[in-house]
Amino acid sequence: MIIGCGAIAGRWLRGLAADPRVEVAAFIDTDTRAASALAQRFGSTAPVFSCLPQALTELSGAEVAVNLTPIEHHTTITGTALRAGLHVLTEKPVALTLAQAHTLVETARMNGRMLAVMQNRGHDPGLAALRGRLHASSHGPLLVRAETMVTLHRPGFRAHLPHPVTADLAPHAFDQIRQLVKAPPIRVRCTETPLRFLGGHCALSTVDVEFADGSVFTYRGGYTTARPLRTSANGRWHVEGADLAASWDGDTTIIHGSPSDTEHHAMHLPDTPPAYRQCLSGMIDALHHTPPNAVHPAHTVADSLESTALLEAALTSAVTGTPAPVPSTHQVPR
Repeated sequence: MIIGCGAIAGRWLRGLAADPRVEVAAFIDTDTRAASALAQRFGSTAPVFSCLPQALTELSGAEVAVNLTPIEHHTTITGTALRAGLHVLTEKPVALTLAQAHTLVETARMNGRMLAVMQNRGHDPGLAALRGRLHASSHGPLLVRAETMVTLHRPGFRAHLPHPVTADLAPHAFDQIRQLVKAPPIRVRCTETPLRFLGGHCALSTVDVEFADGSVFTYRGGYTTARPLRTSANGRWHVEGADLAASWDGDTTIIHGSPSDTEHHAMHLPDTPPAYRQCLSGMIDALHHTPPNAVHPAHTVADSLESTALLEAALTSAVTGTPAPVPSTHQVPR
């Protein structure tokens, strides 16, 4: 069953519909017109419901819940589905705090269900190539800078979030930086500034992360209305270490060399299927394993806990106006 029929649902459904092992059992949204329109768009005759409890009462045979609801509802919807005996595939972030994520991990374990999280940006083939270059060439702390500017003309659920960029856009970057810097993050400083002169929903978030090995990550993300100024959805990345300098355009080109080189080298990456589709395929494959919760580690909640910890620290810093420590994930079962 698809829970949440907003803009992101179309992307998920394109991937799910391409797999013959998947059949949509229901479309669920408080806006039943949006749910009906999504079903019609994909030629589905599955029933439409206004809420998950109604679907659980009136529908039988569903095995998997796909949680595409607004961020503030992720924890409640995922927990309800798991307790009802459904496996859950969810958009990121799995939760806004580590405590919530811990509870969901335990709920999935107690009910013998699979809980998998979309982490397409963190496992993008281009980012993997950049990571391979960094880890093969650099052995010390890194300075990493990234910028992601997304054109957004309609805010949707983000209009109700106090820090929409930090809560909705920055988690992609948190998944990505975890792949580039091996050391644990220790402190986050975050500010988010509304850009109401561009639109009531536009904002700019700046996040600085310090790591235990001395590495520093500085991120700038924003929702804007200027289409020509947008970046790749993966962002633009620049990395510098004592023995390496590299950049990635977020798509297919990596520029790399030593800091002292007068000329750097371009590495052009081959076209590959979208990372979100690869993640979906991995999730569906895992559902057909025995036991079904033997999901590939790249998609588990445990793998995303450090991203959740970074998000919690960033939101805390944005509220308090001071740097926030990154909570430890060591006490959360993996």
